[in-house]
Amino acid sequence: MTSDIAVRLAGVGKSFGPVAAVHPLDLEIRRGDFLAILGPSGCGKTTLLRMIGGFVEPSAGTIEVDGQDVTDLGPERRPTNMVFQGYGLFPHMNVRQNVGYGLKLKKLPAEDIARRVSKVMALVRLEEYGDRAATELSGGQQQRVALARALVMEPRVLLLDEPLAALDLKLRQAMQEELRRIHRAIGGTFVFVTHDQGEALALANRIAVMNAGRIEQLGAPEEIYFAPASRFVAGFIGEANLLKAKRGGGRIHAQCGIEFASPGADGPVAIVIRPEAVRPLSDGAGADLAVTGVVEEVVFLGTHNKYVLALASGEKLTAQDRPHAPRLEVGQSLRVGWVQAEQRVIEDRG
Repeated sequence: MTSDIAVRLAGVGKSFGPVAAVHPLDLEIRRGDFLAILGPSGCGKTTLLRMIGGFVEPSAGTIEVDGQDVTDLGPERRPTNMVFQGYGLFPHMNVRQNVGYGLKLKKLPAEDIARRVSKVMALVRLEEYGDRAATELSGGQQQRVALARALVMEPRVLLLDEPLAALDLKLRQAMQEELRRIHRAIGGTFVFVTHDQGEALALANRIAVMNAGRIEQLGAPEEIYFAPASRFVAGFIGEANLLKAKRGGGRIHAQCGIEFASPGADGPVAIVIRPEAVRPLSDGAGADLAVTGVVEEVVFLGTHNKYVLALASGEKLTAQDRPHAPRLEVGQSLRVGWVQAEQRVIEDRG
């Protein structure tokens, strides 16, 4: 029976001399996943992707693709293909020749190459650009040529290294839609590296958050966003309020003054609340938890007003209000509150 696992990493790590770029880790990528490997620069995400593709040899561990051990195989012998950040198109070739180059190297019959190239160019909506030189295309079109050149090889797993990083915002959003559409159309397994949290949330059905060569959390976008496993994940994915507190005897005592019941081990913790969950309270209004602060910053962002409050504890708290609500001024006092179910308590290792 065919396994549901497309890629399996067991104890895979990479060191460059005394420096561990990726600490030994285990990871299973399911067939049909659109997995984002997300993290800041230097966290090891590109090294991890390149190990899956065969461009970097791991220092430890094994890599399986479709149940086959490919650890010692070069990229040309793996059922994977990579789309690089720089596209890597041949300027002396037209679009059709660029897309079909890999098939030509495999010495496939000309009619088979033409059929597969036409099919994939239709998939990426470049049918009318076949005779154009690659240098005549826009950035978004060049990205689609690079994508087509990888897809035409019919890889079991498509690897994408920051594929949209060079595009402006509008093109990046358009290409996100294209990638979602293509993934739905072919039902393949996509693994992409990005430092852009919004891009990961928009594209992936699972996200692996990396930090300092380790995967800190792996899960669905909703789980990563609403139930971060660590202070790093909470702060890296979107915007988050992190309030210092201590747990003792089953109760949380926060530096900002709030208290509530919370089972778990005694010790330092952090309370994580997303700004959209924190709302201004009118006089006499109640909330599960509430604090008062001084408005330090107020910004109109179209969909909402953003308030940054200075709390008596010395901490900052970000809240949101309706865009048409009366706007407070810097220096005014503001009481805000939130529903307890919308916060998360995590061990504070930072």
